[in-house]
Amino acid sequence: MEQNNKRNSGYSKIRRGFYKQMDEIEKKRRKTIIIIELICLLLASTILFCASIIEKTGKEKHVYIFGDTEQTISTKVCFADDIQLIDMNQLAQYCSIENKETNYVSTFTVNNTYVTFENESNIAIVNGIKKEMPVAAQIKNGYCLVPIDTVSDILFGIEINAKKQSTQIIKTNSNMYIFDKHPKIEYATDISRYLEYINSTDEYIYTLLNKQNPIDEEFEPADLVVIPEAYSRKDMTIKLHNIALQALEAMINDMNENGITDVHVQSAYRTHSYQDMLFNLYIEREMEKGLSREQATANANKYSAKAEYSEHRTGLCVDFSTKSIGGVVDDVFETTEAFPWLKENAWKYGFVLRYPEDKENITGYMYESWHYRFVGLEVASIMHQTGLCYEEYLEIFGN
Repeated sequence: MEQNNKRNSGYSKIRRGFYKQMDEIEKKRRKTIIIIELICLLLASTILFCASIIEKTGKEKHVYIFGDTEQTISTKVCFADDIQLIDMNQLAQYCSIENKETNYVSTFTVNNTYVTFENESNIAIVNGIKKEMPVAAQIKNGYCLVPIDTVSDILFGIEINAKKQSTQIIKTNSNMYIFDKHPKIEYATDISRYLEYINSTDEYIYTLLNKQNPIDEEFEPADLVVIPEAYSRKDMTIKLHNIALQALEAMINDMNENGITDVHVQSAYRTHSYQDMLFNLYIEREMEKGLSREQATANANKYSAKAEYSEHRTGLCVDFSTKSIGGVVDDVFETTEAFPWLKENAWKYGFVLRYPEDKENITGYMYESWHYRFVGLEVASIMHQTGLCYEEYLEIFGN
């Protein structure tokens, strides 16, 4: 009997242990189920929240006002990485800008200036100059979406007022031009010490001298300095305004670095008496052809200037030549290595070709491939990109 009682007592302990273990397992199971249910509920709530945000965002619209025309675009489309975009196709229609799209590449042209965007590329080509954008262009579904700040930086003639839910675009000038207002420029040499001169905005460098704007016989510019022999002809002393000289040195140094070592300044600042002597010499040469003095003077006035109208009096321009052409200043300069380089790069140093081709009726003088004028980087950049001569630039942009 005693043995049976002991056996039953042992079984009871086992049962109690078993049931206790089962209770613990059941508690853990229920706890796990509760945790899983809470996680599922949290996930479901998160998914519903995200879905509502996505749905809300998809329904949010941004309105672009182009004059009397409105364009409504989903914020999902017209914002990328918090950067606002604008549809160049709609802008082109409003501003009468020609646009052409081929294989997801869009080009916009106005007044012989242009910009090209490529789908999924953050590089725009502005008049041949690469411009980096903060986000890539999106050319699809009838849109050509590009960063709105980029458009403000390259399109002259519009004003953009961006607000939270709407953006207004207003034409401010009938003469519209596309150009990079802040082009990224690379130089061949270290020009850090010359940059303040290249970027000068001194009022004097904008002086306009032409047949409608003369100066007094007594005028002589301040800050004239002698051009070092390394940059000019050796047989005479040539002077230039100091600002222009510093920029000139940077330019010729870069030309030399690019293997063009033959170029030099043949002529720069001229006094009233010297220019008067030159102009009369040209008249005499024309008269030797059998022309009357009146006819000879008219002919000479096409390629030279009377002393009171000569830009050389400012000390801001130079005539280039090379040893290879014997130091002459005429159209043969186009055959030198210096000419194409200057035509492509002079603007980076603030110089422009003063009397370009097909502008004689505006400048008053024949085309001179050798004559370059300093106007500072900002003006030179715009003139280079737009193809405007200096008179046209001043008329449209002022100074």
